[in-house]
Amino acid sequence: MSKISFLDNVNNGKNNKGSYFLTILITVIGGTIASIVFLVLFMLLYFSSLRTTGMVGAINILNNSLLILIFIGVTYGIFALLFYLCIRFIHKKNFIKLINTGNSIKWTRILKGAGLWGGILAIFTLISYIFDNSSLSFNLNLVSFIYLLIISILVFPLQASFEEIFFRGYLMQGFGLLSKKPIVPLILTSIIFGLAHFYNGTTLEMSITIVVSALILGLMLGIIVLGENGLETAMGVHIANNMFIALFLNSPDSGLANLPSLFTSPSSNSYSGIPLLIAMAAVLVIILFWNKKENIYRIFK
Repeated sequence: MSKISFLDNVNNGKNNKGSYFLTILITVIGGTIASIVFLVLFMLLYFSSLRTTGMVGAINILNNSLLILIFIGVTYGIFALLFYLCIRFIHKKNFIKLINTGNSIKWTRILKGAGLWGGILAIFTLISYIFDNSSLSFNLNLVSFIYLLIISILVFPLQASFEEIFFRGYLMQGFGLLSKKPIVPLILTSIIFGLAHFYNGTTLEMSITIVVSALILGLMLGIIVLGENGLETAMGVHIANNMFIALFLNSPDSGLANLPSLFTSPSSNSYSGIPLLIAMAAVLVIILFWNKKENIYRIFK
């Protein structure tokens, strides 16, 4: 038995190597292929409706950040469906066991995580702006922003929730089979989570910065999951993080440049934001576990 009951949920259902191999293969590779097929069909319809073909049409799509965001939502929808089917019929697991140790989702924790992290992001962004008002530029396009808001509400809860269930639920519990020390699955899933974001950057240095940032976020989210024996707060944090970046604080060298966000930060390929991210992560963990420090200690025992 593990020191943390959430990791013991792995004992529900089948856990042979073949089940993990098939689930990851079908979800990631199968989902990617299905998404590419969808994209090809979409592009054919798009070209047909605009009577344009070839490179010009492709460039039009790639330059439309809102269309790309919609495609991301469809892709994660496919991932989530295939993953759910694999969990039910290959692993024969109760899906809720990947989320918490109970029998239902704790929705208030999702709202708590989103509210806390959204507030921390807003406060630290405001402080940064006060000390350097050249760090952000305001560029409101009301119609485009409303479209972005609607798409974000539809896409990011699905995208972030799937990533939490897959990385901090499925993989973390799976790696828990390798070691009874919670820190092992915490570190392994955080590294994989970080590397999975490598292609979000537009340059090598930016990609490395994003990997390091995702690694820090992965560690923070993993600590929250293990400390609370459930994913819900981490899901809320993840959703708020992605929505805040898309809606309020976009960058021209991010993976989703040119979004009609309220503010745009200047292009920067430095690691200067890493200490700030570490500070924000520490603040969130302290707030969540101020009176429950023993929940943190058991992760590192």
